[in-house]
Amino acid sequence: MVEIKYGDQHETAELAGQTVYDARKLLRAAMGIPGKATARLNGKKVHRALEDEIFIEDTDVLTFAESKGKGLFMIGALLGALVVTGSVFAYGYTTSSSTLLATAAGGDFASITANTTNVPTWQPFGQFKGSVPAGTLFDVNTAASGYTGDLVVTVSIANGDTLVDAYRVLNMFIEVRDSSGNLVDINGDTVNNTMDFALLTLGNGSVDLFITQTAADVYTIKMKNGYYVSHAWGASGWAGNESPVLYAEVAQR
Repeated sequence: MVEIKYGDQHETAELAGQTVYDARKLLRAAMGIPGKATARLNGKKVHRALEDEIFIEDTDVLTFAESKGKGLFMIGALLGALVVTGSVFAYGYTTSSSTLLATAAGGDFASITANTTNVPTWQPFGQFKGSVPAGTLFDVNTAASGYTGDLVVTVSIANGDTLVDAYRVLNMFIEVRDSSGNLVDINGDTVNNTMDFALLTLGNGSVDLFITQTAADVYTIKMKNGYYVSHAWGASGWAGNESPVLYAEVAQR
C-alpha cells in the first residue's frame, strides 16, 4: 500500500506501479489537491516535468503540498502596507518646480537674399556651345544675428522642366566667398583651393554648400563659370525658356 498525505488528510491506496502523474490525476478530485501542489516522494521533491517518468513502489509515501512562495508573501505584505498607510502614499509628498531660462536671440539665425550686383548674363544661339559667365547669385548673412554655428546652403534649379526646351547641356560651377573675398571651403576637405565648388546641372539640379564658420560673416554665393549646349532655335524659338531660375535656402548644419 502507498501512503498519501495532503494537508491534514492521510490516506492509503493501491498505487504501486503507477507514475506520480497518474496518482495526481486520481487523487485530485478525491482529496482536493490543487493543480499547482508540489509532489514529494519519500520526502524528496518531484519536479513537475518528471512526474510521468517516476513510478511509485509499494510502501512509498507520496505527499502533496501547496507552494507558498516568498514573492506572494511580499506582495501581500506590500498591499497590506498600502491599505494601512494609504494616506501617506496619496498625500505624504511635497512638490517643487524649476523654470529653465531661454532668452530669445531675436530674428532668424541667418538670412539669404538675391545678390543682383553682377548677375550672370548670356545670349545663347541655337545649336551653340557657349560659356556661362561668372557673377553673383545670393548673399547669406549670419553677422546680423551673431550666429557662429555651421551652415549648409542648398542651391537648386527651379525651372529645369522648361530649361530642357533650350539646352541639351547646362553646367554651372557654384562657389562661396566670405566678406573679405576669400574662397570658402564648401566640400569639407579643410583646404581652400580652386576645387572648392559645386557642380549644378540639368541632371543634378540641387547642390549643398557646406560652410564651417569660425565667426559670423556675410557670404556671397557666386557663379564661378559654366558652359552650355543649346538646342536648335526652331520656328517657335525657345519661348523664353533659356533663362535659369535658381532657388536657395540656408539651414543649420
